[in-house]
Amino acid sequence: MNKKNRVKIKTSEIFGNYNYAEQSWTVPSWVAKNDNFIEVFKDVISSNITDDKYKEPKSFQELFSYLKGRNYAVFEERFVVCLTQGRLAYLTSSGFSKVSASEDVFELSNWRVQIL
Repeated sequence: MNKKNRVKIKTSEIFGNYNYAEQSWTVPSWVAKNDNFIEVFKDVISSNITDDKYKEPKSFQELFSYLKGRNYAVFEERFVVCLTQGRLAYLTSSGFSKVSASEDVFELSNWRVQIL
């Protein structure tokens, strides 16, 4: 993706004056404007992955259907994950990186999706 279409998101921009360590992540500009991404991202940073907001998907079909809808899932309550160009990617400080698949990826109890 063209670097012009990328923006930095900072914790201070997301949370305002709350006491979170200043960090930044580089994401495509359209991702930074996605309300679902911002909500999931805030929940991961603030460790707010609760059972009233998130659930374990019942099947991989449900998980991938959710991701194909341009939604963002949570893996192991630490990573924001999306589906891009048919591949799983997770957010790092330098942007989204493709997932190196391990056995943990296929354990549904490691995943959480928002209750819609």
